[in-house]
Amino acid sequence: MPERPKNIHAESDTMLDKSLPYKSIIMRMEAAVAERFAPPAPAAGYRIRPFVPGDERHWARIETSVGEFSEEAAARAYFERVYLPEAALRCLFVVTERDEPVATATTWTEEEASLRQLQLQWVAVEPAHQGRGLGRAIATAAVRLAPGEAILLHTQTWSHRALRLYRSLGFRFCRTQTIVMRSKEGTGMKRYPNEFEEAMEVLRRTVAPAEIDEWRRTAFR
Repeated sequence: MPERPKNIHAESDTMLDKSLPYKSIIMRMEAAVAERFAPPAPAAGYRIRPFVPGDERHWARIETSVGEFSEEAAARAYFERVYLPEAALRCLFVVTERDEPVATATTWTEEEASLRQLQLQWVAVEPAHQGRGLGRAIATAAVRLAPGEAILLHTQTWSHRALRLYRSLGFRFCRTQTIVMRSKEGTGMKRYPNEFEEAMEVLRRTVAPAEIDEWRRTAFR
């Protein structure tokens, strides 16, 4: 069985829906699309700020709360291994009036040999703060960290609730694009498959046929 890639969630429900068969999905936003978005202000009582030292524990808490990791220690170890010391330039948080981080997203460049991919990674909103548009605000702000470049994201059928958000932001499905990402286990880079056709069939269980048809029609070849 293939490794379960890290999930990139957003908007109102970031919990994984594991009742569906798992299929890997890759999406892409063109540079011209990314540049036209002004990040929406988060809901009253929240603001967006960059990573500051110590936020690694909050990142671990948020990602564990949505089911990405089984324990915070593993999540924190991943963050420290992959994102430090550049996190301040690439990782954003939505925080409360008390400066408590409750949502996060990261724009990261993955490189393998001659391959270079700018990616939106690890978008997550703590369950108690979902349903307030924080996913949209943090994802858009993260995309704006790297103007002038196309950006990829990896998601899956388990994250079907986030797909409409990504489409509304300007991401389109890819039929053949693959993606490389750091493994959770610390085993280096891994290339994840594109299971577009299989994913569309799985998603028919939760998405209207007309919407599936539109996703197919607008997908990158």
